[in-house]
Amino acid sequence: MTIADSGGISFVVPCHNAGDYLIEAVKSVVEQPLRRPHEVVIVDDGSDDDTTIKAIDTCADLPGVRVVRLEQRQGHHVARNAGVAAARMEYVMQVDADDRLATDPHLLTEGSYPDRAVETLESDADTAFVHTMSWMIGAFEGFTISSYPCREDLVARKHHVPTSIVCRRADALECGLYDPKVLKWGDWAFAVNLLASRYRRGAGNNIHCVAGPFYEYRVHSRVERVSDAAVSELDMTLLVVEKNLDFFRDRLDRNDGAAEIALDLLGQKPTRLDDLLHMAKFDLHQAQIVAEQREFSLSSPYETLRIP
Repeated sequence: MTIADSGGISFVVPCHNAGDYLIEAVKSVVEQPLRRPHEVVIVDDGSDDDTTIKAIDTCADLPGVRVVRLEQRQGHHVARNAGVAAARMEYVMQVDADDRLATDPHLLTEGSYPDRAVETLESDADTAFVHTMSWMIGAFEGFTISSYPCREDLVARKHHVPTSIVCRRADALECGLYDPKVLKWGDWAFAVNLLASRYRRGAGNNIHCVAGPFYEYRVHSRVERVSDAAVSELDMTLLVVEKNLDFFRDRLDRNDGAAEIALDLLGQKPTRLDDLLHMAKFDLHQAQIVAEQREFSLSSPYETLRIP
């Protein structure tokens, strides 16, 4: 690693036929008020759409943008891994091609999220990764229901982990990156891999949140999303638990097998109400806004009994 690369950040943008959104995503990164060395690595996952191919070529002319091309489609996580492998900077962050980073000057008055995330990682060796809140754009606008700080114990209990992780590239490589066999819930699986790898070598697993929201998640149906795939959550959870059984046994104080732990994880997975209560503990006003936006209400079969 050269001196120029030290302390820098690589943004990995995997793309398959998402040309309608790609330029907007890349420009949202390029327009960040970044103080540190940085680059954007677009990974073309075998796109065969003319709009996307032209968009990739347009982005390649922007400053600090490189393109890695996969000859045929290999899947979202393979593309992410190819981007991390090609990255030249010490820290990495994923930005999906149909999402974007926030560019509102008011939000950025204290600096960009990537810069602040790297500062935290540099100052605290016990921080495993940094994340921010996600704000939905497109067909729906507002905070995602999981907009509250991650903790290691929550991740081990299958709470949501956002795409917006900033971590050390060396940690990402050491933990084995994103598992292509985990077809859905890949951000959670990657976070578990990262935490478990650090746990095995005795490193700290603090998780830091820069609230924001600095990541904008697009809600749409125009291009295929990993989150829309029809996949068994139990099967995917079992793959992650089997790979990191020692981590789950220790963090959950369990001695049983992977199948039992995976089944219990799904049974204890946070409900929308659980998520909302975690958010309220972090920021009550934010939780009230989310409840109003989604028209949440508490209903019960006991209401007819007029129980107060």
